[in-house]
Amino acid sequence: MAERRLRAALALVALMAALLAPDQVARAQGEGSLEPEPAAAPARDEPPRIEPRRVLASVDPEREMSPDEARALQAAVREAREDTGDALLRERIACYRRFFVTHCLADVGQRERLVRARLDRLEVAANRTLREHSALELNARTATELERREAAEPDDSARRDENRRAYESRQAAAELEQARREAQASDLARQAEANRSERARREAEAAARRRDAETRSRQDSPNAAARARALEARRLEREAGEAREQVRRESRKADRERREQETRERDESPRSVRPVRPPREVVAPKAPEGAGAPSAPR
Repeated sequence: MAERRLRAALALVALMAALLAPDQVARAQGEGSLEPEPAAAPARDEPPRIEPRRVLASVDPEREMSPDEARALQAAVREAREDTGDALLRERIACYRRFFVTHCLADVGQRERLVRARLDRLEVAANRTLREHSALELNARTATELERREAAEPDDSARRDENRRAYESRQAAAELEQARREAQASDLARQAEANRSERARREAEAAARRRDAETRSRQDSPNAAARARALEARRLEREAGEAREQVRRESRKADRERREQETRERDESPRSVRPVRPPREVVAPKAPEGAGAPSAPR
């Protein structure tokens, strides 16, 4: 599309240059000579007329074509479509230099439609030929594949028998598994029913025990205060015994520390300064009342 637009732009530039060149030449000649010359008619190069009957006239879309010819025709149609498009564009530009512009443009448009119809017909014929050739090749490959399968039919029949036996064995195993699951489901249902019965029995027993406990608590309410006082007295006695034991332990600990302190002080004091104990006096025992004086020793 871009190449086609470029060609149209170049053709338009060339046409404008051709229209302006005679006037420039005339002005140059008039400036060089003193005598004016008669103005010459501008030379107008008319583009060639495109006839729809002449577009790829040697090709008959109705005849049989080989795949190579069809591919070549497709390429020729693409090239002719580009060439005729450029040529018809030049004709349309040239129409604006004529007196009957509208008639010229209508003629170019009519021929453009006929050219496109001709090229479309040729392209459809080429595509149909290629599709038929592809279908024939596909049919040939299919026939070859069928022949190969028919030749390998014994092997295929044995394989099919083996596959059928395997399928039947899988089906039988699946049926057995289904029956086992159904039996297991019935067992599970019975087990669930037994569990529900056991849970209901345990709940009934727990409710009965709660009722018995409530009855006993109501009956034992007068003795509850006496039991509470007895418990409180035992607790206080136990705490008092623990306090006395704690005092005894602390006293023994203080005595032990005091003796250790005295032992350390005695060990640390020097021997020379130890005090000498005085001699112990002998005191005669007192005589009992009513007895005489003691006799002197001999």
